[in-house]
Amino acid sequence: MKLQFTVPGFVFCVLVAMFCSPAAAQFGNFFGGPKIETISTEDLNALLAQRREVVEAATQKRTPTPAADFVVVDVRSEAEVNVSVIPGAITKQQYEKNREKYRDRLVIPYCTVGGRSGAYAKKLVADGVKVKNYKGSILKWIDAGLPLETLDGKPTNRVHTYSDRYQVPKAYQQVTR
Repeated sequence: MKLQFTVPGFVFCVLVAMFCSPAAAQFGNFFGGPKIETISTEDLNALLAQRREVVEAATQKRTPTPAADFVVVDVRSEAEVNVSVIPGAITKQQYEKNREKYRDRLVIPYCTVGGRSGAYAKKLVADGVKVKNYKGSILKWIDAGLPLETLDGKPTNRVHTYSDRYQVPKAYQQVTR
């Protein structure tokens, strides 16, 4: 028996596979939905560095620290965020619990590679929130050799990658469970 594939049949199979699997989240805007802006590793790192300078200056002057005009939100699972986060990030649960506190701020969600954060960004945009997805997420962050911290602010080189299919730079310790 010889199988034959037609172009429309093949395209249909590819589309079904994409939309009926976790891969659909990875394609984000490619197939429609609201346009989600992204932020690069360099731009996110610069924002966080500027914020650290503002906090340090306020501390030195012993004045109140002004609120940031952005918030970085880690949308990964509890197991993942308990290993490490990007410095200055809060968890999705913290954000959801205090959404009013972050009203009118740019929300920058991230995850492992950008799929889950992209899906969350679409939800936030639909709610009228200003969003930029950190596409590439924590894996791009560590590829750039940037620091991680625990939820209580201590430096760490451990990173939860959700799966062992991802490779991390030698300076980091990969955690998958």
